Amino acid sequence: MIEVLLALCIGGLVLTAASSLLVTISRAWAERPATRDAFDAHVNGVAHFLTAVLEEATIPTLNSSGTDLIDLQRPVGFSESEDPLIHFYLREGPPILVWPTGAASRVHCYFKFEEDDGLSFLWFSELQEMEKNDDGQMELEDESALFKTPISPFCSEIFYCYYGEEDAASDDIKEWDILSDLEESVKSGKFRIPAFIKLVFKWEEENLERTITLPIKRISPSGIEEEPF
Repeated sequence: MIEVLLALCIGGLVLTAASSLLVTISRAWAERPATRDAFDAHVNGVAHFLTAVLEEATIPTLNSSGTDLIDLQRPVGFSESEDPLIHFYLREGPPILVWPTGAASRVHCYFKFEEDDGLSFLWFSELQEMEKNDDGQMELEDESALFKTPISPFCSEIFYCYYGEEDAASDDIKEWDILSDLEESVKSGKFRIPAFIKLVFKWEEENLERTITLPIKRISPSGIEEEPF
């Protein structure tokens, strides 16, 4: 009889402890910091925004590099000693690119990462005052006319993802290389465009990563290449 009572007491204690643990976990979930959810939403929002914007990239009307939708260029004011930036062109800019006279159009955008400021867009419109540089390329007359729009102050690192070597044959075994800087060709001295970029976002002690595809070329189902607008 004593053994039965003892077993019932132990069982009751176990059930009480389990119930208390369940209540504690439920309360911790219900009272979790709202900033944690806001950080997740911010990271997902930035990733979706960048993906959507890059999907709208098209061949520019000025300084076209061929059929590539994404290329590497140096904005006005950048010296040859500085690495180029990922560049793309939009016929119509998103609302986040504030234009003094309304919606921005014919926009050239550059990914700009800085450790203190995070990820931003440098951009200008072809409707601004332009002039030819020493290379015969059109650029802004005034360096100060280049706009800067913050995208995420929580972006703490950016990595460039390359698949295989630059001169690898189609039947060669290829591996992914993830670099903290753009890869420079030893032969040509030019920089390679990565296939992906990996963004690392940091808030307090938590890091989140998102990978963004760079649609360098867009293949039409009809096989007809897109013409400049």
